[in-house]
Amino acid sequence: MLHDLLFSLLGKPGSFVKQFDNSPFYIDESLNLFSKPEIVQLNQIVNLGYHYQQIDNFLQNQDEKSNYLKALVYGIDNSLNDYRQTILSLEQEYLNEKMFIVSQLNVRLQAFYQILLNLHTSINIIQQHNMRGGQILDYLYERTLTGNDKLQIIYQNILSACYEVLFQQLSSWLQYGQILDTSEEFFIQRIDEKKKTDQYEYNWDTSFTLNIQMLPLHFVTLQMADKILFIGKAVKVLKGQQELFINEHQQLIREIEVYDSFTFNRIVDQLQKQVGEQLVQLIVNKQELFSHLKNFYLFILLNNGNFIQQFLSDCQSILQLPQTQQALQELNFNLHKMDYDQTEKMDMFIYNNGFEYKTFQSLNNLQIKNNVIQTINILRMGPARGPEDWSGVFRDVKQSIENGFTLQIVFKFKQQLQKSLGGYSMLQVPQDLSTSLVLLFCQDEENGVFIRLKLDQQKVSSLSVESKIKFKEEIIYKWKLDKIDFSEGDLHSLKINYQNDELSLILDDTQSETQCKTDILPPSQWKKVAFKFQKYFQLELGRCMVGIKQYGQIVDLYTWKMIGSNFLNDASWSGLTLKYQVEYPLSLLITPSLQEKFQLFFRYLFPIRHAQFELQQVWIKLIKKFKKKDCKYIMGMHTQLMHVVNAFYHYFQMDIIAVQWSKMISRMQNEINFEQMRKIMDEFEQSVSNQLFLNLQQIVKNIFQVIKFVHRYIEQVNRIEMQHPQVINKECYKLMVEFDTQFVALFNLIQLLTKSTNQTALFQLLTRIDYNSYFDNKTNEKL
Repeated sequence: MLHDLLFSLLGKPGSFVKQFDNSPFYIDESLNLFSKPEIVQLNQIVNLGYHYQQIDNFLQNQDEKSNYLKALVYGIDNSLNDYRQTILSLEQEYLNEKMFIVSQLNVRLQAFYQILLNLHTSINIIQQHNMRGGQILDYLYERTLTGNDKLQIIYQNILSACYEVLFQQLSSWLQYGQILDTSEEFFIQRIDEKKKTDQYEYNWDTSFTLNIQMLPLHFVTLQMADKILFIGKAVKVLKGQQELFINEHQQLIREIEVYDSFTFNRIVDQLQKQVGEQLVQLIVNKQELFSHLKNFYLFILLNNGNFIQQFLSDCQSILQLPQTQQALQELNFNLHKMDYDQTEKMDMFIYNNGFEYKTFQSLNNLQIKNNVIQTINILRMGPARGPEDWSGVFRDVKQSIENGFTLQIVFKFKQQLQKSLGGYSMLQVPQDLSTSLVLLFCQDEENGVFIRLKLDQQKVSSLSVESKIKFKEEIIYKWKLDKIDFSEGDLHSLKINYQNDELSLILDDTQSETQCKTDILPPSQWKKVAFKFQKYFQLELGRCMVGIKQYGQIVDLYTWKMIGSNFLNDASWSGLTLKYQVEYPLSLLITPSLQEKFQLFFRYLFPIRHAQFELQQVWIKLIKKFKKKDCKYIMGMHTQLMHVVNAFYHYFQMDIIAVQWSKMISRMQNEINFEQMRKIMDEFEQSVSNQLFLNLQQIVKNIFQVIKFVHRYIEQVNRIEMQHPQVINKECYKLMVEFDTQFVALFNLIQLLTKSTNQTALFQLLTRIDYNSYFDNKTNEKL
């Protein structure tokens, strides 16, 4: 009889220990073998067997690839050895003594009641919540915080077994920059899965990211996870360049396999400092960082006066022609033949606002947020794995939308659209009060499938659009769909067009990536919505962030294209940009995103410098052929324009760029932290952007109005040989009066800005512009 009882304690019900439909074990009272008090005690005892059975089923049926579950199984299995050994001891005692007492058996097994119940409960919770990776570690750690010493030791041993997996993953990442993870359980995941010729060359910002959901927060804080992410990325670079100090690095990693958070944090800090210094040494010394930065300063930011003067002189006739590909080739020819070694790394190109991703083999210039995975040529956006309820992808440089744009994507829902919203946020202006234009694909019983265009405003961080606290929600328009149901697997092409204050939307089902069905609602039947971005969006130079975000669905993104307008000015050659070639690994610090912002500065400064050059050239022409008294207003207009253009250009170059550049270089020369150096460069870019008024659209527009006055003036003067100078003189007088009116408005804007900020450079600008109080008097005259 005892054998049957002991056998049931190992999870096998027998002759008098019964189980019904996987329920707890119980004693069959119909056999009349025990008294009622004994049955009560025996039911308690055999319940141990039920817990053991359920635990053993979990152990035997784990065939998943999850290393953490395998470690969990191993740890639990080992923790049951004492229980199994106790059962064997009880059997041996029975064989020796040929008798047993129920109460004595109960006492011998007393220690295991809470243990097996806890283990069974833990397994159920882990399975119900589908815990993986760091989630398992955090849960097991919580279970160690108990007053039961034996239970605490058991959970600590199980946790130690699971820690082995974590430390193997950490060792692989910290030592080789490789992720040892087949089940997406490590708190660092790879996004960019594209195989490259050089396995160590990758995009620093978009190749790897933190998977917060898998982070064991009891052991690795978010700040520490950022450090670990940095170390692995740096190791990957250093090993690729054969610059890693292997022995010292490996010694530190061997010390990390301890379950002491203080030791762990200390070693991670040491590793970060070590690889950070090596990375800085590689980029600063061997890659000659400051030499390349000097080239950006001299050429991209136009600080080399001789270079830009020679380029404008050599290319003056070309820049007067319409913008064509052939003319651009001639500009590059003249650029490369100049007597500067740096021009070998430089090219001129025309910047067209917008972008195109025909596939997603590369994630250059993209910011990935939350659960987005690159799979061959597409991006898969899945349900969010953290506190935010969205996942998505953003272009990392703001795009111009105010004067018109076209945005087109090809996408597919991986599961049929449910009643819950599957939304796309297309455009966003990151501010303290963030405004977003959101396109929602919806379905309900009343309307069927429809698309809703709405605005959301909420106080959030720069890249968060949907939040639980909404200050404003305004529905702009709703399109009802009769022939599109967003079925699983259907490919859709969505096109949003904004022109002349009208927003239109075209949606097509497609049978393939290129062929569209013909029975879908034709574009002509899609109503246009009157819409002004200025009414809802406080745009910075007509620009905003552009991205695709989805809520609660699984969406595959195939292509993404945007065509926008030039936000600076619409003159010929306005998009002319100088590009400086930066090679890997230097591009980890001078990132493509940072280069694009430097190129923005070039597109801003070059038209001003070009206008300055043209005024200098026309002055030479005037003084050679005419006396000042014969063309009073021609000369006067020239003096005024030259003064204003010089004032702005010298302010930009000497008061802002030169000062900020000097500060940046000084800070970087004293810095040994790689991430801090990136931050310093970002702060330089942000500071210069602000002080060049790039965040104040109206001032920028007025500055380029001055440039337009220069072009109008040049056109007038160039007609002087065909018309009598007096005629041109009168035209220049009218132009001067118009200019005074226009420029006083800009002058007033700058004066107002000085009252709201205490920037010394702004007062210097006012002094440069109005040293004789001419414009101040003009302002007072109007009052």
